[in-house]
Amino acid sequence: MSLDYKRIGRNIREVRRSQGLTQDVLAEKVELSSNHISHVEIGSSPVSLPALIKICEILGVTADRLLYDNLSQPTAHLSAIVSDCFADASPQETNVMLAVAHSAKQALRENS
Repeated sequence: MSLDYKRIGRNIREVRRSQGLTQDVLAEKVELSSNHISHVEIGSSPVSLPALIKICEILGVTADRLLYDNLSQPTAHLSAIVSDCFADASPQETNVMLAVAHSAKQALRENS
């Protein structure tokens, strides 16, 4: 299996930007050079496993969020999306979103 480092880099960049972090700030926190982070984000340099773990810790995301484009099981991708969606939800919002999801599933099954 070959990894698509461009996709991994794109996912890192997307999460980093969504959190308002610059490459310089991420590089400092991960203890890598800004140049290396730049190369990782454009996919011209592979990210090492230790660096990936540090990036996940700094960005507060799971590895599947950054790797999901490379995974063969679509449920891993779905887990990352659901995790992102619920990450900043209040308990009340979580309950409402779960109720809507259950209702939608039931309606789809009844109308199939």
